[in-house]
Amino acid sequence: MARKKSFSGGINSLLEGTGGGDELARQEEKQPARRGRPKKNGPQSSTVASFVINYETLEVMRALAYWERKKIKDVLEEAVRELVAKRGNALVSTACREYRNQEENS
Repeated sequence: MARKKSFSGGINSLLEGTGGGDELARQEEKQPARRGRPKKNGPQSSTVASFVINYETLEVMRALAYWERKKIKDVLEEAVRELVAKRGNALVSTACREYRNQEENS
């Protein structure tokens, strides 16, 4: 029969006996700080990010992805590459360098 949990001892009493107390602490130590850093998954690196986007823009992205039988992330990647080509590599390189400097200083 299952042991009845006592809620009066706080969160630690709930985790006792599950084998998760020490394991949970070790798992948290292993996980790096996440701040939009890329994950290496083969030849390209990628990360998961959240954005606020205009609803109509999202609908267009979904429609294009559907029509071209692509994923939304591939449509977005293509759009950003076209924007970089339009703006020029010099401007983008300068912007990236300044952004990295700002990140290091904060």
